Amino acid sequence: MSTLDRAYKEIEGIIGSKYITEKDFMKAAYSRNVDPAFPDRWADMIVRPVSSEEVSAIVQIANKFKIPMVPRGGGADLVGGSVTQGGILLDLTRMNNILQINEENFYCEVEAGITWGALLSILHEKGLTTGVLGPGSGFSATIGGGLSNSTAGFGSTKYGVVPDICLGVEAVLPNPQGTIIRTGAAANKFAEPFCRYGVAPDFTGLFMGDVGTMGIKTKAFLKLFPVTPFKAQRYYILNKNDYNKVYELLHRLRTEVRDGLHDVLVVPLITMQLLANMGVENKPIKRPRMKGPVFSILVEAMDERILDVLLEQVDNIMKEDARDFEMQEIDLDATLSRDWKFELKYAYNYFNKYISIVPPKISCTTCHKVPISAIPEVAEKSTQFDLKYRSEFPEGSISLFATVIFLLPNGNCVIVGGFNADNIDELRESSMKMWHKKIRLQVRYGGVHYWLGEAISQSIVEANAYTPDFIQFFKNMKKTVDPNFLLSPNKFHMYNYDDDMSSHIVKED
Repeated sequence: MSTLDRAYKEIEGIIGSKYITEKDFMKAAYSRNVDPAFPDRWADMIVRPVSSEEVSAIVQIANKFKIPMVPRGGGADLVGGSVTQGGILLDLTRMNNILQINEENFYCEVEAGITWGALLSILHEKGLTTGVLGPGSGFSATIGGGLSNSTAGFGSTKYGVVPDICLGVEAVLPNPQGTIIRTGAAANKFAEPFCRYGVAPDFTGLFMGDVGTMGIKTKAFLKLFPVTPFKAQRYYILNKNDYNKVYELLHRLRTEVRDGLHDVLVVPLITMQLLANMGVENKPIKRPRMKGPVFSILVEAMDERILDVLLEQVDNIMKEDARDFEMQEIDLDATLSRDWKFELKYAYNYFNKYISIVPPKISCTTCHKVPISAIPEVAEKSTQFDLKYRSEFPEGSISLFATVIFLLPNGNCVIVGGFNADNIDELRESSMKMWHKKIRLQVRYGGVHYWLGEAISQSIVEANAYTPDFIQFFKNMKKTVDPNFLLSPNKFHMYNYDDDMSSHIVKED
């Protein structure tokens, strides 16, 4: 009996034959991320545990037989984060229970495999919310995936990225013992998981944005907020295509409207033109008059009178440099601002058109954060890069500095951009090569990526972003929790503890 067969039998004895498989059709179903560059990659077995204890037992078996593992949530990842070539793929979506909603103290405890959509549907019935609602794929994306990717999403302008609402986690370490630990206040066995700091050093951060490399998150403790009852959305289109003006307006909105802002998105002119020409079905007869980017501004308040004041503030900021706009100018099926009402369907659908603006092509995503003052400079650098390397992009692709710019708390934003490509074998090599090249540019102009996976984490190493001391610290930390180097190999160009990561550095492109 082979090593894999023996491991399979032992895991089957832990979780039962119904929740482990090595059948080809199941491995094929789990073999892809949502991107056009990675090839299909088949795990040796798909395993679906239902508890931290089962995950721990599986980790112990994996260590016994030295079999790599990759955790997986909803599987909507775009950057090669939740598939594996060989080894064990841990599907955590059976761990989908709400364990506690503490309405008195505003926190909840959930299993990491529950989707954002399932959790928020229950919370909203109770007049509660997590603030940031997870990624745009939140009907199927899991809480654990949002934490692993440090995701931004609906509500992030006000509430931050997903780790900002995390009070701690329960995680299984990938060590031979399959150690189960809790972080935040939950590290105190006598305390409720109501806060993050003060019990011990903040080990929660070890598992935030780690893309599944440092541990397997099985439970999460999240902040809760009362649902703000009054929300309104307004659109403005700038009178000219000027990113300096975009920065000035974002700065004024953050300075003057502050916590009244729920979400602020800037849709570049080129994105609006693509949506108007190819991205909608029910087009108006008259072509829209568009000269600059569109601002989508959502404000919220606990009192309708305050909402009116916020809308007046926003209008005063925008009126000198923009005119009122309605998405019906390009899409007759769009809802007018005066008729807009918040619903979860909107939260988990508004983002989709900016990821794949020319279906059926799929985006090689390069989402990253920059200070808002850097927007004009990085827009120019990105444009010059695309012009210089136009011939190296996969055939028929469109490369954009940003399909949307998303304002975050303080003075930074997410640049959602990249280029698209066809999901066919002949283009995978050129797509992957250009994907890494474009990310290296962004790293070198100071962009901070968060949706790491293999594609982006490897490119950060290639761009020579990390100092030797940081690399050594990273390796030391990972070796402490994962001495046999089994969890999520390949990310960050880290293949074993003796490998020289600097050998993967690519000199200036």
